[in-house]
Amino acid sequence: MIIRFLFLVSITLCSRIQSQILEMEHEVGLSAGASHYFGDLNPNLDFQRPGSSLGAFYRLNMDHRFALRAGFNRMNFGYKDEYSGFEQNKQRNLSFNSNVTDLHALLEFNFLKFVKNVYFNQQGWNFTPYLTLGAGVFFFNPTTDFKGQTYDLQPLGTEGQNDESYVGNSRYNLFSWSINYGIGMKYHIVRNLSCGLDFQIRRTFTDYIDDVSGSYVPIISLPGEDKGIAYDLYDRSKEIGPAIGIPGRSRGSKRGADDYATLMITFSWTFIKPFCPKEGSYN
Repeated sequence: MIIRFLFLVSITLCSRIQSQILEMEHEVGLSAGASHYFGDLNPNLDFQRPGSSLGAFYRLNMDHRFALRAGFNRMNFGYKDEYSGFEQNKQRNLSFNSNVTDLHALLEFNFLKFVKNVYFNQQGWNFTPYLTLGAGVFFFNPTTDFKGQTYDLQPLGTEGQNDESYVGNSRYNLFSWSINYGIGMKYHIVRNLSCGLDFQIRRTFTDYIDDVSGSYVPIISLPGEDKGIAYDLYDRSKEIGPAIGIPGRSRGSKRGADDYATLMITFSWTFIKPFCPKEGSYN
């Protein structure tokens, strides 16, 4: 009897949850815009070298105020020390580029009562600013160009990661987590179609999006020592002047992780439920 009772309760709860989900609005969309990196090569948050970003998302509109959003972006961004306003960074002469795949889940809060069914005379607004907060995981791979060829930087261990005898540094992962937050504006255009402008910041848990974090290492800690490609790329100051790669000298900054941001234009399609007036509503 107890098992039957629990079974009936579970069936009832599941049906109620399913009916509530069916009452929510489901929305799918595409986005396109710009991405930008902030880190050891761009410490003063310059926005002068944006990259590209394309994405897709699913939004579950729980009510007029709250929504859950899940999506992914495919980005490309990079930076060079030659863009810097700091002379010591220009002398360092490092650079990187990376393709990034970003997966995220966000909670949205609408400042206004956002209503898409305005043609049913519902009270509310067909536009609203909103805030977002959530988390994500992203995959990256820093590369650089040297003498007409592109090299993956992580396998080279430019900060001694391939030297097992070098204490305190290990090879970094090519994925990391992020805390995502941002702001945006969305506007209901016609029956099922909406558009928006979305700005998101990703605070990450890695300092190696740009392959730069710690200090210069002894040449003996590099694969091939002074005869390998890692030697050519760990200290590129020697390409434009005297080499500055003294072992132990700061190559990057360990005071914080690297971050990136996106500014996207969005277009979405909402699967709006048909309006069924209650019996007697026309009386």
